[in-house]
Amino acid sequence: MKTFNVVIAAGGHSVRYGKENKLFEPCNSSCVIAEAIGAFLPFREITRIVVAIDTDSSDELLDRLEAAHMDDDRRIVLTRGGNSRTQTVAYGLEATEDDCDFVLIHDGARPFVTREVVERVMQGTEERGACIPVLPLTDNLLAVTVNGAAPLDRNGFRLVQTPMGFARDVILDAYRNRTGDFLDDFGVADSVLHGNVLLVDGDAANRKITVKTDLVPCLVGSGYDIHRLREGDGLPLLGVKISCPYSFVAHSDGDAAIHALMDAILSALGKKDIGHLYPVDDPAYDDADSKDLLRGVLDIMRAENRSVVNCSVTIIAMHPRISPYIDKMRASAAALLGIPAGRVGVAATTNEEVGELGKGDAIAAFATVLLS
Repeated sequence: MKTFNVVIAAGGHSVRYGKENKLFEPCNSSCVIAEAIGAFLPFREITRIVVAIDTDSSDELLDRLEAAHMDDDRRIVLTRGGNSRTQTVAYGLEATEDDCDFVLIHDGARPFVTREVVERVMQGTEERGACIPVLPLTDNLLAVTVNGAAPLDRNGFRLVQTPMGFARDVILDAYRNRTGDFLDDFGVADSVLHGNVLLVDGDAANRKITVKTDLVPCLVGSGYDIHRLREGDGLPLLGVKISCPYSFVAHSDGDAAIHALMDAILSALGKKDIGHLYPVDDPAYDDADSKDLLRGVLDIMRAENRSVVNCSVTIIAMHPRISPYIDKMRASAAALLGIPAGRVGVAATTNEEVGELGKGDAIAAFATVLLS
């Protein structure tokens, strides 16, 4: 079995990020650098993970690894960082195992690298001896000169990510014989490889944390609502009129599904529920259209620079029969939220004749949303 070592470049000082060291900022269940290291732990081919970090930060890193339950993995070793990324990686390479075949070099500030990207790079490195994950450009390019600007063909360019993979002897020799600092590891290795590198697909999620807006977390919220039924001429659910001999007993039109969805969004934002936003004793909301109320909640969400990624709504009703309307409800919710219908889940169930819901005296709804 061919073996790999990993070098995690973590010697920077987060100048563009702010006062805090971005490597120790909360991320997922731990912190940025712990997530970056943890991405490589599942691979048995990886026999050492060298973290090249500023000596002033090494104690905090050890504390964070302990908190993330990674401190028992003896493959993780620390070495000093340098005054530049190039120097930091050079120190890291010197701490790799003499008998390993390949080295992966990864930014400590890339916590979202996936197993699939790591696998592609490892396979490509074994195949070619050098492999880089890249992304195509989606925006156009301009070359800016003192005389103005000139368009460039973006098809000839790629965005570079890490981990980059190299045969150990090649990258070690390149670093030992380099002159000056380079923007990345391929810049150092190209003096030896002369462009002979395999490019594989990266992942847009595998972004590098540079400024604070790169690390804004996704938010999850949940909501619930219930309304009694009375005789009527139909009732709304997710903005779709359901034909039946019932209506909701409610202050507004009573759309329990939209109300649950609004509470889910407000909950994700850390706001008070719709009872505070739209008080029941305010006549302005008598018989209000819940779709309009939802638009007001969405305005609050957008003011926080958030958007809905996806949502799931479960409706509990003994009657009327909901399933014939599910596709219409998904389309209606998607249009209101401004997302594709494929990101809206709607399920319907009964309460198995238990309680008021089971007797058919009321309809309830649960909603969950993910905000980016």
